[in-house]
Amino acid sequence: MVNPVELDGVTREFGGVTAVQDLDLTVPEGKFTALLGPSGCGKTTTLRMIAGYLAPTRGRILLDGAEATRLPPERRNLGMVFQSYALFPHLTVAKNVAFGLRMRKAGREETRRRVGEALELVGLSHLAERRPRELSGGQQQRVALARAIVIRPSVLLLDEPLSNLDARLRVQMRQELLNVQRETGVTAVLVTHDQDEALELADLMVILRDGRLEQLGHPRDVFPAPASRFVAEFLGYENFLTVPGHGPVTIRPEYVRVLAAGEEPPGGTLLSGTAARVTYRGTDCLVAVRAGDQTVLGTTAAEIRPGDEVRVLLPGDRLIHLPENAPVPATAGDTR
Repeated sequence: MVNPVELDGVTREFGGVTAVQDLDLTVPEGKFTALLGPSGCGKTTTLRMIAGYLAPTRGRILLDGAEATRLPPERRNLGMVFQSYALFPHLTVAKNVAFGLRMRKAGREETRRRVGEALELVGLSHLAERRPRELSGGQQQRVALARAIVIRPSVLLLDEPLSNLDARLRVQMRQELLNVQRETGVTAVLVTHDQDEALELADLMVILRDGRLEQLGHPRDVFPAPASRFVAEFLGYENFLTVPGHGPVTIRPEYVRVLAAGEEPPGGTLLSGTAARVTYRGTDCLVAVRAGDQTVLGTTAAEIRPGDEVRVLLPGDRLIHLPENAPVPATAGDTR
């Protein structure tokens, strides 16, 4: 099977700085792939190399099995949604969406039909004659999405398209992005620094660190089993402990039970300590416990106050071991 995008040993250097190093990656067809990591990890550079706006210093890029390393953007049949949306302010919504078709010399009737289909898909048919300044941020984002998909790209590239929206609208637009991708079946590559966005959208998460691949896989495989402390921290894990008999581990606070005096523990590893901070959350309390030279975050429904002596229960089946220099998997396996 021919894959939509393959990166073979791709490296990009800027002066003396290596932004992406020896990256091997296969983007699965018809799936949503998320390039994830903190600022400066190389994710946007990788996307721009796929798009053709940057050339690799070394390595190869294959699109649909064909060599495309030096191919200019306009010959790659890729749709791209930029962080700023990059809409033409003097053109109507319909003419913005039609731009790529006009560049491809599509006929007038075909252009009208496909623009109509794209606007209907993103729910903006009624705003076809508006200009970008008359639209909300979410509507502008959907215009940019319609413009990218109307050309029927082999791959849809999304460069942090939701980062300029407020929190509530970002959540709504995630689902709209996913709906469009599922309805069209287009292969999509998303750049984001938002772990929630990647968890909700991605069939394949690709986590980068300093230009290198740190871990990849389906979110259901990566989230419960981070391959390193870096991945765990990036995915929101907060407890990093050294536990006798287990070594360096991480565990999410919701799996840690803080026991008040007199509470009988079920099986698991117990640590003794002092409650340092108690935060009421409605259904339970989040407790920061000082246990020796370590701080453990856990939850409780019991009446616990700062200064109370407590015990912390760490269920063995929830402890994730974090060996140093954990190997990065060579393939994604089941991307679902």
